[in-house]
Amino acid sequence: MNVNLWNINILGIGFMLVFSAFTAASFMESIVFKDYGKHGITIETGFHSLAVIYGVLGVSNWFAPAIVNKLGSRLSLILSVLPNIGFIFSMYEPYQWSIFLCSTLLGLGGGVLWTANGEVIARNSPGDTKPRNTGIFWSWFNMSALVGNTFLYFQLGNAETISDSNRHTIYLVLGGFSVTGLLSFILLKNTPTPIGDGDFTEEPSPWQPIKDGMRFAVSSNMGLLYGAFIFTGLSLNFWSSVYIVIIGNVFPKRNYLALAGILIGLGQVSSGFIWSVLTYKIGRRGVLLCTTVVCCTAFTLVYLAFPSDAATTQEARAQGVPIIASNIYLSLFVALLLGLGDGGFNVTIYATLGQLWEDAPAPAFAVFKFVQGILATAAFLYCGDLLLPYQLLILGLACVIGCIFFLILDYKCALHAEYEVLPDSTQRGNSANNKQFYEELEQPLMQTDP
Repeated sequence: MNVNLWNINILGIGFMLVFSAFTAASFMESIVFKDYGKHGITIETGFHSLAVIYGVLGVSNWFAPAIVNKLGSRLSLILSVLPNIGFIFSMYEPYQWSIFLCSTLLGLGGGVLWTANGEVIARNSPGDTKPRNTGIFWSWFNMSALVGNTFLYFQLGNAETISDSNRHTIYLVLGGFSVTGLLSFILLKNTPTPIGDGDFTEEPSPWQPIKDGMRFAVSSNMGLLYGAFIFTGLSLNFWSSVYIVIIGNVFPKRNYLALAGILIGLGQVSSGFIWSVLTYKIGRRGVLLCTTVVCCTAFTLVYLAFPSDAATTQEARAQGVPIIASNIYLSLFVALLLGLGDGGFNVTIYATLGQLWEDAPAPAFAVFKFVQGILATAAFLYCGDLLLPYQLLILGLACVIGCIFFLILDYKCALHAEYEVLPDSTQRGNSANNKQFYEELEQPLMQTDP
């Protein structure tokens, strides 16, 4: 195996191990704290902890490139996993101060972790190998939701609460996953720098990504994507925590939480394949419309099948009465839909950003992750107090509005022949209309397009 392929596989295995631990830990966090109930820890502590993680992560994306450039990708990967390990072990015997400290450090490390990941893939993908190597990495990474939650399913068994001994075992094992992932990054090998690369390259200013991101953030076309960005932040809050809490507050068996996590993971894993194939048949507009229908169907089923206090109750079980009887099989189907819908929006956003700003994608993605992180933070702050129907209403409106604004952007791009719904039109055109369109990418939101 050559050095490049070795590094891509090691990177994927490391991320799979690290995120097997983090995904399972964050899915269970609020319910674990509810069953714990000591040292002032409550179910809302879990929501607020996740709010801190995603809020800090959104900000850290702006500074991460400068850190990775200074430390190098391998050392950045190793150091950025340390907060993840600390966060998981902090739940062995949780205290408020340790939970929020580790959540803050985890958010800071997250931006560096993903930036370093991108650099490793880029440096180890010479020529036309980037699609292959990216596919290898994501194949490994997408296993994380299945591995961690499968362990939880068997560990939790038929328990109706998570005991101290069970919690200790869970977080020791998950912590072991993270430590093993960190150790795997040590096995990354140095990639030979191609002749002429980097010899006379001026070190970029640490403020340059921020300046570029601000310039992109106020462009008219980026503004049309904000609706979709906002929805993915709210959706992240719902599928990664609120829905797991809902199931835990309605059904007695704690291993149902792990099953829901597995189905959400399966939905996200399969979404990349399903929506990519459909893009070739019905185009990006058709895919986003289908994704919107999937999301709204999931939200409607949650509204019908769960009581209004399912996300906010402080009791052992929700006290309200749903419109239709709660059913674990229906609930697991909804989990699959949530994974499919969220994956569809993210696939569309990633493809659109990568194509519209293909010459400078990093600042565009930083804007996306910042908006997503801030909205996820806001949602984690209100989800412990706002009744479920109102949360679903916010999600539904954000989904539809995000879809509408994306369709406006898609139509605008099609008029300029920027990209088609067909698979063979992924390159920029060279017409005068296209040149004008790219100039408009830099125009601020409040400026009227000619």
